[in-house]
Amino acid sequence: MNVKNRLAGRFLPSRVYARWKWTVRFGLSALPLTLFIAGGVTYYLTPSRYESTADFEYLGKRPPAEAAALLRSGNVIAPAIANLKLTERMGMDTDSLSQQLVEAIRTTVDSGTGMIELTVENLQGEIARDLAAELPKSLDDYEKSLATAEIKVRLEGAEESVTEGEDEADAKRQDLARLISVRGQAVDPVSQLDLDAARGDWDHAYQRVLESRAKVADARRELSAPGKWVVIHSPPTISNEPVIRKSGDSMGEIIGESLGAGLAFALLAPYLLELAFPRRRALGSARKGPWLEAADSADFSGEPANG
Repeated sequence: MNVKNRLAGRFLPSRVYARWKWTVRFGLSALPLTLFIAGGVTYYLTPSRYESTADFEYLGKRPPAEAAALLRSGNVIAPAIANLKLTERMGMDTDSLSQQLVEAIRTTVDSGTGMIELTVENLQGEIARDLAAELPKSLDDYEKSLATAEIKVRLEGAEESVTEGEDEADAKRQDLARLISVRGQAVDPVSQLDLDAARGDWDHAYQRVLESRAKVADARRELSAPGKWVVIHSPPTISNEPVIRKSGDSMGEIIGESLGAGLAFALLAPYLLELAFPRRRALGSARKGPWLEAADSADFSGEPANG
């Protein structure tokens, strides 16, 4: 029990903080000041970043979330970089710019309406605005290129069907003409059945040709006007103030974090030091046995009992 009492007394706040008072003073004064100066220098040396936001509606067949993810793909970013000539304006290669833009793009999707909010962050406000305007257009061009490629495939297939159907219809027509020349105008039932069958084959082949021609016309009409996949509802504008993206980026947060770190150090560091470097006198008394403690507490100042 005495050992427990001694340990409890050893870690009393009054004793710990009195022994390690310079540690407490350092945590309450020098450490917050040092952290504040370092944070302030970092704050003022870090270049300001600006953002621009654009709202647009996606009209394609993809889910809006998938369309928003496409804004970070190279198929959309690379054409936007080329159209805006960002390699010249920012002095970077396309790969580095693409990687930087992937991290600078944020999207918010409304799955109910298909609306997508695009936010682009950059050191230069004009570039952020230009990208926020160009990326939806690049997405529209990408979707249009995919649709155009699919229409061209259908058009080629329809044209091949027309060619094959015309050859087949011509062959059926020649078969019918040959059968008529052989049978003449015979009215016997067998001959009439052969003529009707040949004429039906030719009609059927010609109908397939007409259907293929209609598909060709439809594909050419779609190819001339493939439609739109993106409708921009609000043009992007440059933010008036630099953006604060991470905790600790404002002066108020820097001051608060400096004071908090100093206070935590002042409260915890003395206990850690006391635990690591105990008093020697406390350790010596802790090692005494019960007979030593009894001897220490005995009173030898009185007279002997026998005189």
